Amino acid sequence: MALPLAGIRVVDVSEYGFVPSCAVALAELGADVIKVERLDGDAGRGIISSGMVPTKDGFDYLNEIFNLNKRGIALDITTEEGYAVLSKLVETADVFVTNQLPRVQRRLRTTAEDITAIKPSIVYARGHGQGQRGPDSEDGGFDAVSYWSRGGVGHVLSAPDAIEPAAQRPATGDLPAGTFLMGGICAALVKAARTGEGSIVDVSLLGSAIWTLGPDVAYASMTGEQMVLTNGSRSPITRTYRTSDGYFVMLMMINEDRYWDAATTALGMTDIGAQYADPAKRQAAWSDLAADFAARIGSLTRAEVQQRLNERQCIFSFFNTPVELLTDPAAQANGYIVDHPEYDFLKVATAPMQFDNEIPKVVRSAPHLGEHTAEILTEIGYDADQVAALAQEGTVSVRS
Repeated sequence: MALPLAGIRVVDVSEYGFVPSCAVALAELGADVIKVERLDGDAGRGIISSGMVPTKDGFDYLNEIFNLNKRGIALDITTEEGYAVLSKLVETADVFVTNQLPRVQRRLRTTAEDITAIKPSIVYARGHGQGQRGPDSEDGGFDAVSYWSRGGVGHVLSAPDAIEPAAQRPATGDLPAGTFLMGGICAALVKAARTGEGSIVDVSLLGSAIWTLGPDVAYASMTGEQMVLTNGSRSPITRTYRTSDGYFVMLMMINEDRYWDAATTALGMTDIGAQYADPAKRQAAWSDLAADFAARIGSLTRAEVQQRLNERQCIFSFFNTPVELLTDPAAQANGYIVDHPEYDFLKVATAPMQFDNEIPKVVRSAPHLGEHTAEILTEIGYDADQVAALAQEGTVSVRS
């Protein structure tokens, strides 16, 4: 099966997680992604060794998930010889992605104007912290500050009486924002295919957070207040309860009229189901009914609740831990989590889009620094002696 982006080449001049994850998604769609790293490597390679994110035995799993299915070249583009190599790569590419700060782009000649001067039809995509306009457009940003903190996501996920905000998970903003950027690139590729014209695609971490909190933003604009979520005005079959053995279960049967009998019958509450068959009477008693459901589910084990609700085709789910996700039957059947192609102790998530009923595949590990330098240089016209000369002068690094 040919993936949708087979034959598309992406030059990836980005670091850390946000934009590199976009390039991973493009690679999973079939693109040939060439990661261009500095001679000393992507700065993201230092996150694990810094102790900022937990790991096991020092293994850099973050670099893996942000660079799967790519090829890598280690290149010093600050020199004329290195920039010439980059220019040749751009000439062969359909997409150029970067998260370099504007001042770095200007210094390294990687601005949209620079890259489109080399190839006018290219899709130029950039990711940034706060957007390309306004007083903070020149400033850096990570998902912890631009998405989680400034974007409001951490605030709404923290309890109102919390002593400190909820702790952010690694790449909470990077991965969704990277997927948004990937979507924009795909749209620009459609335009390029139809018109032959390139585009400039912009996605910021701040804008991605605001999009994610769209309902909260709309509510705040109407009321001048933060939305407070309570169960007081919700149907008892759209709430969270706890089983007798300590598991949380989320019921989400929004169409109450359709599921009321199914849910009450499944849980052995047929008397309450019949007593509150009238929707208006039922709604007036939602809070009291929720207490009845809590007591009933609290008397049953997870296995009992799961069997009963499944038999009546109720809509529900237990709260999975990441460890439980590894063996979730739907995740396994659909290939949402797969074995790493090189490290047998590692499983990785795949990009969420699939095509032609095929399970996604991770076919290549993240490139070691300079792993494909010679291969890529040969593809764009350098012979063996020229590759050796570039390595000798320190323009490229070739992994032996």
